[in-house]
Amino acid sequence: MIIVHLINCRNDAARIKWVGMSDIEALLSRLVEISEVRMPGGWRGWVAVRAAGKERFSKSDWITLLSEPEKLLDGAQETLKSGGCSVVVIKYLATGGRGVKAVMKRHRRGRGVREFFRSLGAPRAMRNFIAAVRTSQYGLPVAAPLAAVYRRIFLFCEQSIYISEYVDGVHLHEFLKNLPRDKKERYWIMSRLSEQIAEIFAVLDKKGLWHRDAKATNFIVSGHSPAEYRVVLTDMDGIKQYSVRRKSCQMRALWQLAASVMGLPGISRTDYLRMFRTYCEKTGIPVEHRRELLRELIRRAQAKHRHKQGNQVAEL
Repeated sequence: MIIVHLINCRNDAARIKWVGMSDIEALLSRLVEISEVRMPGGWRGWVAVRAAGKERFSKSDWITLLSEPEKLLDGAQETLKSGGCSVVVIKYLATGGRGVKAVMKRHRRGRGVREFFRSLGAPRAMRNFIAAVRTSQYGLPVAAPLAAVYRRIFLFCEQSIYISEYVDGVHLHEFLKNLPRDKKERYWIMSRLSEQIAEIFAVLDKKGLWHRDAKATNFIVSGHSPAEYRVVLTDMDGIKQYSVRRKSCQMRALWQLAASVMGLPGISRTDYLRMFRTYCEKTGIPVEHRRELLRELIRRAQAKHRHKQGNQVAEL
């Protein structure tokens, strides 16, 4: 059974009578109210009707928008990915006098033993939707979840579609390639981004979650000036609960991210160290253990980077 928290905005408004506007905004950013929907052809799922203190599409609006799920990706403005079992597009959704620019990810059941067993479990779109709702309620910056629908044939999930709000910005990898040359400005930007990334990983860690695919292309930097820059989570596929190997999972997100930006001319060892120290402080890792952990992080990041370079050479 899928359990989702529905938050009543009126009750929370009574609790924030004596706090400032910044606190109210922070609380509202975590409020997500959802509703279950059913469509023809055996399709069903969940939709967001309120998020961040503002109305989304109503349930009836969503039923109209999702009336033909098979054609949902038709008329997309841009295709971000198309290959294998997944297609990711950008499309503007509009009905009832409202509209939103959205990212849609459709996944079809593939072949093989692994895909067979995955199709028996929770649909990928639903896992992404729940992960996005949870992380947004934890106060983390995440591409707002809009909807998740799926269709089963007998016990098998044949396909699912996850819809999230489009985040205006650039991938972290692309952003880091174009850092300003001024050393002071660059230092200020990197300090700000390191703090935000460390905060994301630390909050996930405290909630028993980790990012299994924490490469730079799965983060977006939004904002138009250094004071506005904000790192946003966009890939919910990678958010997983800790297994019994918590320590290994905890460090994996750090060295994966480091490996994904290693080799960029604007990134130095000091940048890695700054984020690592901030993360350790936020998660309470003892000072006496940090040097050993940092060495392991660097070793794994370098190995991952060399492996990636080897694959790129082989493809040529």
